[in-house]
Amino acid sequence: MVKKRKRHDDGNVRFHRDFQEPTDEDRAAALGDFPMTEQQPDALFQCTPCASKEDLDDSSLYLPTRTKIPKPTFELDWLAKIPEEGQSLRDYIRLLKSRSGRMKPIANAIGTTICLLPIVSSADQRQWPNHAPQLESLASLTRAFYQRPVKLLDPATIDVTFSHKTKPIMRFYYNKEHTQILGRHKIKGRRNVTTERSQCDLISTLDAMSWYRRNHSTEENFCIMGMTMEDLYEGSDSKSLFCARMAFGGDKVAAFSFHRCRPHLRMSPLEWWNYGYSKRSGRYSYFDSEKGPTISLSREPPGMPTKGGLLEYNVGVVSYSYGLDHCIYYKCLMMGSGHLVEDFETPLFVCGMCLRKLQWRLGFSVEQRYRDVASSLKEMSLSSEAGWHRRQLGLVKKQREK
Repeated sequence: MVKKRKRHDDGNVRFHRDFQEPTDEDRAAALGDFPMTEQQPDALFQCTPCASKEDLDDSSLYLPTRTKIPKPTFELDWLAKIPEEGQSLRDYIRLLKSRSGRMKPIANAIGTTICLLPIVSSADQRQWPNHAPQLESLASLTRAFYQRPVKLLDPATIDVTFSHKTKPIMRFYYNKEHTQILGRHKIKGRRNVTTERSQCDLISTLDAMSWYRRNHSTEENFCIMGMTMEDLYEGSDSKSLFCARMAFGGDKVAAFSFHRCRPHLRMSPLEWWNYGYSKRSGRYSYFDSEKGPTISLSREPPGMPTKGGLLEYNVGVVSYSYGLDHCIYYKCLMMGSGHLVEDFETPLFVCGMCLRKLQWRLGFSVEQRYRDVASSLKEMSLSSEAGWHRRQLGLVKKQREK
């Protein structure tokens, strides 16, 4: 939810009073030692060999992205609301080696495959909508981003009926070969009578996904990433307007909704059901809650499905299952977000800090990863994002030649 900007007497919106903005010395310390004094456990690579162990010790591969963490400009921006502590490489390794708690990532190292689960509606004949992002493209980008096998699962279905006008009954179930039902779960939801729009609770959806992973996922599967065009919200928050993404890191499940990730969307910052679509696209999706929209809005969206940045943001959610936390060091895919405007301003790329964490966990060749991500983005016609990865690869090569 985005309200009018509230500024201090000096005209600036500030970081949360308890947030400590990192210095250059903090950034250097958080990136860790070169060479590494603490190597990866052999258990990480018992199923997938480490492609390039020497990459972990090469400082030229983890160049900063040149843009530090952006200062907040809105009162409800992420770092204006939350005193994020950040996660250094040492913090990350300590988490992964922990023998207690829910994460236990090393114990799950035998799983290598990332599973993508389309979540569809019975209203769409249980098919992935034609106007949604292409599943094959999302799988290709995920495969390049993490350098891991990716598998597309059969769709799960959300079925919505109504006990009375305002309360929907939502059932979430999995199909096997489109005939046998593997499991059926009630999930929470809400409905607006006037607009006849409904939303599904993201937390109970993730609970249903956790059940499926525990009972029907095979040993080689590392995590399940749900993707949907249905509108989601956080049921535990009475003020939740919508919630596009969330992960249960310990359960290795996550979900992402593309419903609000459209360049033509215009919505109220106060009423979740009050939104429509303009003829022109734009990066600012909110209209004034008191005056309402100043342009004509249609109920149905135009053909273009998503904003570029959010199409890839879906891929970044998987990082939480690998133990990565929000990044406070540079402008990076792993930054947090307080609202949709910040989502749209989040870049595709990860900074050198988060890249080194992923390399420590996954053991990929950093140069090969840059090539594969750039190629996948080019196939998706995201030339700007592909160009960034090609340029970064060029800078890395120059640094390694010195």
